Amino acid sequence: MVSLKKIFLPGLFLWAFQATSAQAQVFEIIHPDVDKGKFKLEALSGVTLSEVEDGEEAAAFEFALGYGVTDFWKPTFAIELADIEGGNLEVEGIEFTNVFLFTSGEEEHGHDDDEDHDGHGHGSAFGLFAGLEIPNEGGIDKGALEIGPIGEVTVGDVNLIGNLIVEIPFEDEDAGLAYAFGASTPVSESVSLGIEAYGELEEFFGGTEEQSHFIGPAAYFETSLGKDRVLEPRVALLFGLSEDAPDAVLSFNLEMKF
Repeated sequence: MVSLKKIFLPGLFLWAFQATSAQAQVFEIIHPDVDKGKFKLEALSGVTLSEVEDGEEAAAFEFALGYGVTDFWKPTFAIELADIEGGNLEVEGIEFTNVFLFTSGEEEHGHDDDEDHDGHGHGSAFGLFAGLEIPNEGGIDKGALEIGPIGEVTVGDVNLIGNLIVEIPFEDEDAGLAYAFGASTPVSESVSLGIEAYGELEEFFGGTEEQSHFIGPAAYFETSLGKDRVLEPRVALLFGLSEDAPDAVLSFNLEMKF
């Protein structure tokens, strides 16, 4: 009998590469972790696996640097880039974000504790995300304010993390809503497997129907580089669940904490 995997998997990837294209984007679930005196360097990428027409974004990138100023506040500066099909790599905009940690229980929390080798925190942690996004075209007048709760909890071997962000544009548009959710479990001391889901509802508070949703498997890795430095690669294959979403996106993020 022919294996279902031999039939299903090749067909799945063929569908992803041949389906109608849409804009690429990066994907990240914001962790409520703040380490005073430590830097966090990030390189995020999202590559559309569908066909991409000339002038559309084939891939999106973001490079960010954050720093724990206090035990509860971590600001981050990021630059956003896009790879245009048939064109060049373009600067899309800049972003200034902040993580404010409200509570983290009795133990150390977050995704980057040196003594935690399974990629998860302990107990729970909750905070607030607040950011300012300024596009390259239009400047701050076309920008937006992003704000919302972020949380993480570990129940047994399962780590759950979620974001719910309100996007408030500065121009005359209704606010939108974005969410991100992840669940994972360790399979070894340095590897975890899980699933992630993302969504964005444009002008949500005005009743618009424009929305995009994604879901797919993810793998997380953690490697100690010595001298209190930690490298955390993460890869996910996300499938679009709505008309306004690309059919499939390969998302790869790389974090280094030092």
